[in-house]
Amino acid sequence: MSEQERELLIKYNAGKCTEAEKAAVEKWLFEFDTSADLSAERIAEIKAEVFSQLPGPVVKIRKFSYWPRIAAAIALMLGFIYFFKADYFPVGNHRLSSLSNDDVLPGRNSATLTLANGKKIVLSDAHKGELASESGVVISKTADGQIIYNVTQASSSGAATYNTLSTANGETFQVRLPDGSLVVLNAASSLTYPTNINLVNERKVKLGGEAYFEVAKAMIKVEGATNNVAGKRKPFIVETDRQQVEVLGTQFNVNSYADELDTKTTLVEGVVKVASLGTVKYSSVLKPGQQALSRPDGFLVKEVNITQAIAWKNGTFDFDNEDIQSVMRKISRWYNVEVEFEGNVSRERFNGALSRKKNISQMLKMLESTGVVHFKIEGRRIIVINN
Repeated sequence: MSEQERELLIKYNAGKCTEAEKAAVEKWLFEFDTSADLSAERIAEIKAEVFSQLPGPVVKIRKFSYWPRIAAAIALMLGFIYFFKADYFPVGNHRLSSLSNDDVLPGRNSATLTLANGKKIVLSDAHKGELASESGVVISKTADGQIIYNVTQASSSGAATYNTLSTANGETFQVRLPDGSLVVLNAASSLTYPTNINLVNERKVKLGGEAYFEVAKAMIKVEGATNNVAGKRKPFIVETDRQQVEVLGTQFNVNSYADELDTKTTLVEGVVKVASLGTVKYSSVLKPGQQALSRPDGFLVKEVNITQAIAWKNGTFDFDNEDIQSVMRKISRWYNVEVEFEGNVSRERFNGALSRKKNISQMLKMLESTGVVHFKIEGRRIIVINN
């Protein structure tokens, strides 16, 4: 780390950065390449050098609000991501329980594509090139592992056919729909969509789990028009069990796991209308940076950190004042492991960022560094023990 970088971090911690400097530090936090292979000795040397210039061995977060972000930025530049509980930021040595030699690799780029005729294609096994052709649509896999659809001719029957892209625990995948929209699926998720989505007046898909959408703008051609520009915009609708999200062309994230209390839609860019599908109907038009949250007893719109909401898409867990059960649900999906709790469950709240590229033993050791919990790994079973 250069002297200039150290000075910028110290300045950021003191709250004296310009807006441009703050943006630079926060960009490090989420975009710095965490794959650098540094020895434990070198990491310890850099940590000691950096922390020697920063105040206090233990800092209360409420007093120094910049500490969580600066600590994570420092850690990212060291090739790993630091983690902390809500009340204190721990620095120094921590007792780590001895983990077994068993380890679990992080999730991979894979999914299962179910065609309209019921045929299933495991995409991790499929070679690049054409996978299938149905109803005038050619489905192909690109060299970088993305699924794309190309319409070769309009369906003669006019009947809608549907495909389902599904990821298991420990999988993620992205698909380019026939209308040009990009969808990235998180682990344990599914997306059902019409293969003729660009031929219908209302583009509607069904989501279970979590996905990030970049919706392409599309037009409905009107009678007598020479091109699509003369028509009106064609809506894109995402349906989950609790919400319906309607957009025209935008970027947003939808989190709707069955084992989570809340369904959340976060707007990154553009405009969306979110409606709840519960007994009591609510709806709201979101602006970028807002999140619509639905739960069985209500509906809420709030301001959120966009980068934090879509961190999973960029290879990072970002925990925002979450309990250990919420943390472990996310870890369970990504690493495809079972989680058990032994004894009393900790009521501590956790904040911080952790790379999704690390093996599970590295992930759990970072969580253990908070001094709140420790773990046992038994094959694909993780036992959480309250300290």
